[in-house]
Amino acid sequence: MSRPTRLARAVANPGEATSVLWQLLRGQLYKLFLPLFGHRFRAGRNFRVEGRLIVRGPGRVEFGDDVTVGMTVTPWTYHPDAVIAIGDRAYLNGTSFGCRERIEIGADAILANARIMDTDFHSTQRDRHTEGAPVRVAPVILGENVWVAAQAGLLPGTRIGRNSVVGFGAVCSGEYPADTIIGGNPARPLKSIPGSPGTA
Repeated sequence: MSRPTRLARAVANPGEATSVLWQLLRGQLYKLFLPLFGHRFRAGRNFRVEGRLIVRGPGRVEFGDDVTVGMTVTPWTYHPDAVIAIGDRAYLNGTSFGCRERIEIGADAILANARIMDTDFHSTQRDRHTEGAPVRVAPVILGENVWVAAQAGLLPGTRIGRNSVVGFGAVCSGEYPADTIIGGNPARPLKSIPGSPGTA
């Protein structure tokens, strides 16, 4: 949007303009204070915080440009080498992250209050209380323009192609194609999204 158009909108909607300015200010405060308190956090230009951002753990949390945080978002890491990378223009609305290795979200993503984790945290084997019992860890990768609806769960190793939609309450594990609506538990491709190649 051009600068004159933004100015015209601000004049026409002063309440909205004030709200956006406040969100941008809060984003700047998070960018300033999180590193001061020892968190390995950085965000790009125009970082907006409508809700709350709670960063925990020793890993890195990296937001691109024009990212917006709504509700309470919790990007938590569990290893110094862990990385949560959020692409440009993503909207995070109450999303919870648990990362041991890597969670990567493409540009223009919309994430509701879903749970995304690249580790099971505990071994699924019978001897799970034994020291050294194996725990599954595998990166979670979402392509550009993916929408993940509320109450969805994305488990270790999940990969979702660009433009796809994860439906309410879906539990995803494995690889899913682009331009697809995904739903169920266990989640599976249901149909092509409207407007995708090959649809009427």
